[in-house]
Amino acid sequence: MIFSEQNSNGVSPLTTGQTSKCRFSINREEICYLQWVIEAYDGMASMRTVNPKTGEIEISIAPGCREEILSLINHLKEEGIIHVRDKKAD
Repeated sequence: MIFSEQNSNGVSPLTTGQTSKCRFSINREEICYLQWVIEAYDGMASMRTVNPKTGEIEISIAPGCREEILSLINHLKEEGIIHVRDKKAD
């Protein structure tokens, strides 16, 4: 896994059924593309830019969609489409 997840209470979303959030940094040039891809999976996740200068982003994942979104992120990383530089937990 490329980043850790917690809900707003610091509890694993796997047992709560709540939205989980993941933070990490990518290249600035990749922010728009990744947001477009994430949001194309309608209702599964949304993405926001925390710091556009450093490429820090946050992805909010809907309950039950964790595996698909993590798989998508890992696939994009493995294919060299995005370059994850820094992982952060909330």
